[in-house]
Amino acid sequence: MTQGYPPPARSSNANADQDTATLPKVTPPPAGQQPGGWSSSTQVGAGSRDGAGSRDGSGSSGAGLGAKIASKASAAAATATAAATSAKDAMRTAASEAEARSGRNGRVGRGVRQPRRARLTLSHVNVYSVFKFSCVLAIALFFVWLIMVGVLYGILDVAGVFDKVNTTVRDLSNDKTSDVISGPLVFGGAIIIGAVNIVLFIALSTIGAMVYNLCADLVGGAEVTLSERE
Repeated sequence: MTQGYPPPARSSNANADQDTATLPKVTPPPAGQQPGGWSSSTQVGAGSRDGAGSRDGSGSSGAGLGAKIASKASAAAATATAAATSAKDAMRTAASEAEARSGRNGRVGRGVRQPRRARLTLSHVNVYSVFKFSCVLAIALFFVWLIMVGVLYGILDVAGVFDKVNTTVRDLSNDKTSDVISGPLVFGGAIIIGAVNIVLFIALSTIGAMVYNLCADLVGGAEVTLSERE
């Protein structure tokens, strides 16, 4: 349908001719043209031009944004690489300086450092522990004593010292049967002397610990200085 003035209602044939003569003639718009004076082709063209412009504008703006992001990312990557390189160089420098400093300190310390010393006071001695220790030490010394006597007797017997002594004694006493120095006599005397030494050593050690405790209570004990090896 075309847009225009609506035709008047025809009441009769005479009025129709008069109305046709007085009313303006409405011509329909050409094909493809809309009532507002704009053709469909014109609108389509404008729309296509507007769409293309919008697409071109959005594409150009998107390309510019992508380029900016890429440039910023490359700059950030370059900055991070430079920071990592500088940090690695700083760590290497610090490690080398620390190693050199430790080497110098070690050389100076070995040349200058004095051994540590500690001054302690022996204020009390356990009597029972001294008794046990003296028993074990006395028995060990007893066997050492017997071994020493046996070795000495063997050396002198091989050297002929005992034979000469026995001969001399027999010549002086006119006794040709008995020997003054013999193996059983020597080892028997050594055993007796060793047993006496065991008893005396244990008794004297225990009594000495008791006496030391009494003296330490009076004067404070003996002072001992302990030191490291150089």
